[in-house]
Amino acid sequence: MHSYKIEGIIIGRRNFSETDRVITVLTKSQGKQVFLARGVRKITSQRGPRIEMFNYIQAQIHQGKTWDILGEVETLRRFDKLKKNLTRIGAGWETCELVDRLIPENDFLPGLLPLVLNQFGRLNQPGSLNIDNLLFAFKTRLLVITGFWPENKKMTNQETNHFIEDLIHAKIKSKSLRMM
Repeated sequence: MHSYKIEGIIIGRRNFSETDRVITVLTKSQGKQVFLARGVRKITSQRGPRIEMFNYIQAQIHQGKTWDILGEVETLRRFDKLKKNLTRIGAGWETCELVDRLIPENDFLPGLLPLVLNQFGRLNQPGSLNIDNLLFAFKTRLLVITGFWPENKKMTNQETNHFIEDLIHAKIKSKSLRMM
């Protein structure tokens, strides 16, 4: 069985079977990848807490038939302050949803991981933040990196949201999580 290492940030997860979880990771060198984490929903799992949303991880991956399997995991950064504030959690979820919905699996964009890490780093900083401005700046940069929007063309926050919703053919669900 072939195995390899990845480093990246967890941007999605969903339960699969009784004890497994499917996680989506924005990796440093392979772009957006989906992995099966076997047994992580068991109470005795050592890996369960390491594969929480927003964690920056390093992991050993084993090639499988359908999905590659997540093996040993090490958390490199947890973004604890982000996870202790409901408004920041909502902004984190919105960040992850946008990346997950706009980027196809196995698609690698060189500036994307640094953009997401910067966003989480800013959401993790102490003190007050203007979440709306932070998300607007992230969305416009994301659209430029993905090639959906020209670098120097201006847009409003509302235009950005409508444009993204047209691209993904749905409303941005996590916007409703943010506390005003």
